[in-house]
Amino acid sequence: MSNKDFYRQPVDDIFILLDSRPTGLSAEEVRGRQAAYGFNELQTETSVNPLIIFINQFKSFIIYILLFAVVFSLLIGEYVDTIIILTILLANAVIGFFQELSAHRSLEALKKISTVQATVVRAGRVGKVAARQLVPGDIVQLEAGDKIPADLRIMESVLLKVEESALTGESFPVDKSSRLIASEVPLGDRKNMLFSATSVATGHARAIVVRTGMQTELGRITTLIKEAEEELTPLQRRLDRFGKKLGFAIIFICLMVFILSFCRALAGETLSMEVVVAFAFVAISLAVAAVPTALPAVVTIALSIGVKRLLAKQALVRNLSSVETLGSCDVICTDKTGTLTENQMTVRQAWTLAGEMTLSGTGYEPAGAVTGSVPRELFLCGLLCNNASLYTEEHGWQIAGDPTEAALLTSAAKAGVHGEARRVDEFPFDPDRKLMSVRCAWQGGEQIYTKGALDRLLECCTLVLEGERQVPLTTAHVELIERQHALYAAKSMRVLAFATRRISAEDDFREVSLTFIGLQAMIDPPRPDVIESIARTRQAGIRVIMVTGDYGETARAIGREVGITGALISGAELEQMDDAALCKALEEGTNLFSRVAPEHKYRIVGALQKMGHTVAMTGDGVNDAPALKRANIGVAVGSGTEVAKDAADFVLLDNSFTHIVNAIEEGRGIYDNIQKSIMLLLSGNLGEVLIIFLAALFGMNLPLTAILLLWINMVTDGAPALAYSVDPYGRNIMQRPPKPHDEGLLPRPKLALISVLGCVGTAIALTLFDCSGGNSIEPGEVLRAQTMVFNFVVLYEVILIFVIRSGYRVSFWANKWVWAAATLSVVLQAILMYTPLAEVFRIVPLGLVDIAALLGAGLLFGLAALLYQVVARSIFKMT
Repeated sequence: MSNKDFYRQPVDDIFILLDSRPTGLSAEEVRGRQAAYGFNELQTETSVNPLIIFINQFKSFIIYILLFAVVFSLLIGEYVDTIIILTILLANAVIGFFQELSAHRSLEALKKISTVQATVVRAGRVGKVAARQLVPGDIVQLEAGDKIPADLRIMESVLLKVEESALTGESFPVDKSSRLIASEVPLGDRKNMLFSATSVATGHARAIVVRTGMQTELGRITTLIKEAEEELTPLQRRLDRFGKKLGFAIIFICLMVFILSFCRALAGETLSMEVVVAFAFVAISLAVAAVPTALPAVVTIALSIGVKRLLAKQALVRNLSSVETLGSCDVICTDKTGTLTENQMTVRQAWTLAGEMTLSGTGYEPAGAVTGSVPRELFLCGLLCNNASLYTEEHGWQIAGDPTEAALLTSAAKAGVHGEARRVDEFPFDPDRKLMSVRCAWQGGEQIYTKGALDRLLECCTLVLEGERQVPLTTAHVELIERQHALYAAKSMRVLAFATRRISAEDDFREVSLTFIGLQAMIDPPRPDVIESIARTRQAGIRVIMVTGDYGETARAIGREVGITGALISGAELEQMDDAALCKALEEGTNLFSRVAPEHKYRIVGALQKMGHTVAMTGDGVNDAPALKRANIGVAVGSGTEVAKDAADFVLLDNSFTHIVNAIEEGRGIYDNIQKSIMLLLSGNLGEVLIIFLAALFGMNLPLTAILLLWINMVTDGAPALAYSVDPYGRNIMQRPPKPHDEGLLPRPKLALISVLGCVGTAIALTLFDCSGGNSIEPGEVLRAQTMVFNFVVLYEVILIFVIRSGYRVSFWANKWVWAAATLSVVLQAILMYTPLAEVFRIVPLGLVDIAALLGAGLLFGLAALLYQVVARSIFKMT
């Protein structure tokens, strides 16, 4: 039954197919169908398991390496190391766990949409039942304001308009009727069907339930959400690749050191169990040195700080690891209604033969500048020939009734036109007549006010208002009026025509011999900040694609106004294209999609991802939810449906498109800060690995012990790396293109920097170790040499803090926390050396001569770093 095209079948045939009748089903039939079809509800088997979320925090190759270090530290009796690393791992997991616990509710929100009441006819009696009790064949009655409880085929209707923007993206309420549709049409053009999750704007109707639960259009969206595969964020992919490479390198180096030491001992006939344990200790020290112990905590905390920054910019983050993804995205697919536009009709132009008026302002708030002049009768006609109303509440101006009529109330208020008249009679709007007329009583007489489609209205007119005079309507007048109408229509504006006639109380109420007044043209306008925001994304190398359920002409008009250009493809055309053709169209610059269904949005996002793009999807409706979930980053606007919000990674709290751009800037800054932290951690770790590896290779004593390495990794590296999390962003952050999809965690220039400086630092450290008596057989000399190397490594990593920052165009003196971390590292070194803690860490106090030697070594390293940066700028510019 879910595959039946009910909109193409006569109502009588549907009665036969569903074994129903106009008087409704019997109670027994209802029970039987509930047993056969189930309840009218969505299947939402998405229970959140906190344990699984917590376990998922450990699914990272970097974490596996740290667990490896924990096991071996435990085996060799380094319990302090074991406890510290485990504490770091648990802290990282707890932070991620609480940030992500609330990210699994999209299907539950869909279920909430379905829990509405329905007025149903059963066994000839009218009553209210819960929407979940409905079955195919039920007869439902609907009035203005009602939620549609299931997918329905209209049997009869009067002046029915339905708000479908949440499902189809259509800006205006859609006229509905029971008329049969012969040909196959898209979802938004099925005018004799009503769909779950939409609502009645005006009129009333009787309809038969044809689909319930998961068989409805809303149910199909639920299925798409279930099937949507969540993409790894760029940072997750890069960290995963980096972790695997680092892990294999660590294992290889540790094995090489152990084998070399083992072979050397075997050749010297000094092999014993104690020697093997000593070799293992060297290898494990190397593993501890190589693992960036603070990396998981640094990444998690940097993302958490980014969450707070984004919240201050009105963007609520629902998925911690997605914070940096906006900084990597190179395509934004955006819905139109409610995202690029206000989703509130606004009269922009008013025209009569006497002149034209332009009205500013957006939404339904009766405030805005008015330029030009037209007779007040034009606005008075729109004010009185009207059944809508405006009211204010906490969230601003709201409407009751048709949005088009509400826009006419607003335009009259802006023009300063007010008036009250007793309505004597009314001809309601009719889709065939395409007119609405009211008869109003004034002091001294009565007046007919009529509005509607221009072509039908002109047929009723014999006069035209020219200034203050009524003159005969001539062919020249008609041509002028039609030209103006065509001008507005070309801008995808909805145009209404207005006319009036003075009558006596004895005259018949007829739409004849009217006097044409003028036109009012309205549109769902773009948000005021959208044009600048899209320009900023273009400057940042990000492509913006509009994907809407609205008509092509409207999409083009809004696209031109906000700056989205390119070819347009309709949903019907997209339906005929395979994935290869869709990818080709996207490559050739198609940036506008109109009349799309939910699965079309889903396909567009998938095609872009297949082309190697990192895709952000914005939206507010039920129809956006599957694509929001599939996208690399889903962004829902705050006034959107709960479905869109819970399927998204971000929720914009005040609907401003500008906050998407702010979030992109924030994402790029967060990624830069994480990259700085990783560079600092790796540069230090690389130097430590090389120091131990080369010492073992050349048969030297161990320059650094495991506890000293752990101290360096956690304090000297960890504190500044954390301070980078609040570093200000570079001045050019939104003038550069997004990071390439396949770029590693560190691009070539960054890798070259840490490699070269790691080698320079290692050479200086080993020289310092040898000159300080590191290869002596005297334990005291060895301790002094180890202390010299320990302090030098700390010093050169403090210097690296500022060398790394300089490559990101950040002010040298900015960020007091970086300076505090650098100062803290130096102070803690002094405390370690000159307090009883020196014995715990097996180091010795240094004299003035040793400190002078350390400062000289640090100066040499700093000069080498400056020289390399000068050379590197020219090298990487050439490449």
